Amino acid sequence: MYRGLCSGCHGGAAKGGKGPNLTDDKWLHGDGTDKSVAAIIQRGVTGTTMKKLGESLNLEQLGKIIAYIRSLAKAGDDSDWHPYYEGDPGDGEKLFVDPKQQFSCNKCHALNRRGGGIGPALDRIASRRAPQYIMESIVQPSKDIDPRYEQLMVVTESGKIINGIRINETNFSVQLREKDGKFHSLNKRELEEVKVLETSMMPEDIVQQMTIKQLHDLFAYLMTLE
Repeated sequence: MYRGLCSGCHGGAAKGGKGPNLTDDKWLHGDGTDKSVAAIIQRGVTGTTMKKLGESLNLEQLGKIIAYIRSLAKAGDDSDWHPYYEGDPGDGEKLFVDPKQQFSCNKCHALNRRGGGIGPALDRIASRRAPQYIMESIVQPSKDIDPRYEQLMVVTESGKIINGIRINETNFSVQLREKDGKFHSLNKRELEEVKVLETSMMPEDIVQQMTIKQLHDLFAYLMTLE
C-alpha cells in the first residue's frame, strides 16, 4: 500500500522526494503521533500535493501504512546521496536575492512572502523536499513540474502566442500570468489553441549560468530553510 500510494512523493524508503521525509522527527503538519499522521492521510493537506485518502483506506489499512513508515524510521538513514562540493550558505543567500544575477531566485520564488509568485514559495523547502530532489529541481527544472505551476501556451485568433502560469481555468476562460508578472484573462472562444507545456517556466540552462561553486552555495542556502 505504501509503494502504491506514498512512495511516488515520499520515496521508497520514506526519506523524502517531492514530499517530505517521513522518518525524521520534523513534521510540517501535526505533531507526528499515529493519530495525527492518520488524520493527514485521511484528510490530505490543502494547498499541497498530499491528497485526501480517507475514502480509499479503512482504519486497519491506515494502521498498517503507519506501522510500515515507523519501521522505516527505525531502520535508519541509508541514503548515500550528498553534493560533492560543500557550498557556503552565506554566499548562497546573496545569490538568491542578488538582482544583478540572471538566476536571481527571488525574482520568481517567494520567501517569507517576499519575492515573485511565478514559482513555488521556498519557505521551509529543506523540510518539505529531499536534498537530492532540491538539487535535481535546480539542475533539471522540467523533470517534475508541480501541477500548480504548469506553463500554458495560448494562441489568440490573431496569432499572438502567450506563455504563462495558469492562475485559473474554466470551460469558458483561462487566466494566466507571464514571467514578467503581466496578467491575462482570456475567453477560450477567442483562442486558437490552449496547450500545457512540458517545460518549466524556470530556464533549463540556469545551471550553465552558474559556476560549480555558485550552484553548491545556492543549494547549501536552500538546505538551511527548515
